[in-house]
Amino acid sequence: MLKQTVLLISLFNLLTFSYGQVDSSAPNAALLQDAIEAFDKQQWQQAEMLLTNWISTHPRDLEAYWMRGQAFERLSNLDRALADFSSLLSINPEFAEAYFARGRVRFLLKQYEPAIKDFQDFLVTPPGETTRIIYRQGAGDQGVSQIMTAQSENPAQAYYHLGLCSFELGEFDLAVDYFESALENDPTNPDYYSEKGRAYIRIGENMLAISSFEAALEINPGHLPAKQGLAQVKEGGDLALLEQLDQVIADSIANGQTYKQRGFYRMNHGDSLGAIEDFTAAIGLDEFDTESYYYRGKIYTGKKSWKLAERDFSDALLLEDSNGAYYLGRGQARYLAGDLDAALADFIQLIANDPENPAGYYHQGITLQRLKRIEEACSALLKASELGMIQAKTVWEKVCNSKAQQ
Repeated sequence: MLKQTVLLISLFNLLTFSYGQVDSSAPNAALLQDAIEAFDKQQWQQAEMLLTNWISTHPRDLEAYWMRGQAFERLSNLDRALADFSSLLSINPEFAEAYFARGRVRFLLKQYEPAIKDFQDFLVTPPGETTRIIYRQGAGDQGVSQIMTAQSENPAQAYYHLGLCSFELGEFDLAVDYFESALENDPTNPDYYSEKGRAYIRIGENMLAISSFEAALEINPGHLPAKQGLAQVKEGGDLALLEQLDQVIADSIANGQTYKQRGFYRMNHGDSLGAIEDFTAAIGLDEFDTESYYYRGKIYTGKKSWKLAERDFSDALLLEDSNGAYYLGRGQARYLAGDLDAALADFIQLIANDPENPAGYYHQGITLQRLKRIEEACSALLKASELGMIQAKTVWEKVCNSKAQQ
């Protein structure tokens, strides 16, 4: 029986498209050839019917199960697809790509824990044929199938699906780790950044979520999930999330992240006093979470409580002294309070940490302008303009252009 299986594998290693030519002397070779051609043309229903006929007389043909399983998946017959990939693996547990394919089907069937096991098995099983294709339909493909092979996107896709499964199981920290692993294998896929951002939202890391969504949009400015995620996090989430947070707090099982998330929602929906209460509670539960200080500082800035804002930004910087947003926040609070020298020091440090950040040069420029150091101000504003800040260009033209023409 083993020899028969080996011969069948050898036969299919010669198939058309990704497998070569079918041996015309093989029994029912024409049937098999027609099945392969239908599969290659993505004629899923025709391929499934032909492969079913073939499998009826070749019940241990690995590649036939492999193709029919994908055909069933594309026809949305997930139970039959799962059965085919399971049959394949029962014949040959070393068929690596089948673990990935079965895991994907199990994910679609919401069988998240078995799916995780399949993706993990895929990652530790040596890949099979270098050209063995896996059809997939990614986000934004508009129904157009794409193909990948075990040697290209698959490792990243496996980590990505592990992250998706972990997210659905509520293991958001683990999901972030898996999405990071996916990005290590393929740093150009916006889906990975977008899903990492979605996981960050659920653990209350809003600034990291924003960074992830923005990274996705840098790769693909039209990436809809990233656009939606960015809008959601900037608004603090939706009403359903607020209701969940309220219930957790009412049940006395809230942690610092819960209060921070609700505070973020309240901050973005005009409830500044409620937000301050929540961020204060979050700090009381986790004094090392810099975001709560930062958000409370932003609210105090909006309420013109400059000293309270400066204190919160300073506390955040004591814990994370390289964060540009915290230097910018403290510098703005100091600027608005009239403490221009201290504000300038913050903007200079922001530039030192991130020389390509136009906001640092812009705020340095307007601060230098108020200090009557016009030549230095114009240089900083010009740099901000060159880095793409339209507002800086407007100020430069107003303050510096006439001087430059003299």
